Amino acid sequence: MLAARVEATTTVVSTSAKPSPGSAGPEEESILVHGPDRRASATVSMALVLRKGEAVAWADCEDPRSTPPETWRTWVESRWGGPVVEMVEPALLRPANLDRLLLRRLVASADGASETRLLNFLALPELFQRLAARALSTEGRGTVYLANADALAPPTLANTLGTLRLHQTLHEVGLSVVVSSGSPPPMALSGAFARVFHVEAPAGGAWREGWVTEESGDGQRRPLRSAWARLGLEPTLLDLR
Repeated sequence: MLAARVEATTTVVSTSAKPSPGSAGPEEESILVHGPDRRASATVSMALVLRKGEAVAWADCEDPRSTPPETWRTWVESRWGGPVVEMVEPALLRPANLDRLLLRRLVASADGASETRLLNFLALPELFQRLAARALSTEGRGTVYLANADALAPPTLANTLGTLRLHQTLHEVGLSVVVSSGSPPPMALSGAFARVFHVEAPAGGAWREGWVTEESGDGQRRPLRSAWARLGLEPTLLDLR
């Protein structure tokens, strides 16, 4: 069973069309979008995902049975299909416990760089392995999107999305990472992301009349509409209610 898993994973890793295997290219990045209005932060996240123009696989960390369906989720499912997993259980986000000696024997024919990438990939939490398998296109690039990450326990987030190794491993196989959160992220989480956006929606008003601050950039608070145009995001998404 382990050998079959290694064979399937080797296909994911080896089909990554990277100009220099083992190092992340300029197109891979990690983006975190947060704000108390989940609809606003999720829609901004989706627009950033769409801007990349790549294959997408996604998961929603919030229990769909506990909340009514959101417009943003309906839109995502109409375009990219349903989530890779219906329920993101904490176990899916725990780092895999692997016997690296055994794995090295199974991949002994690979060169050093490929072996390291494969071992790093197999050590990822199961959720990200499943997302990667769905997201990577034949061109070897894609995006994984994780919605409502704050529905998970803070230690779980810090031990997975808060680790630079997880991001670097996904980047090495050609994947970008976009995460939305309804709560302000602690530094232990946000520090692992290259770009962090804070989205504010007016109380009782339309989310599109809110503001966006790129906390990892110049820190300037801009009207959401002008930030939307500045980032080159899809205008039609502003019509989501």
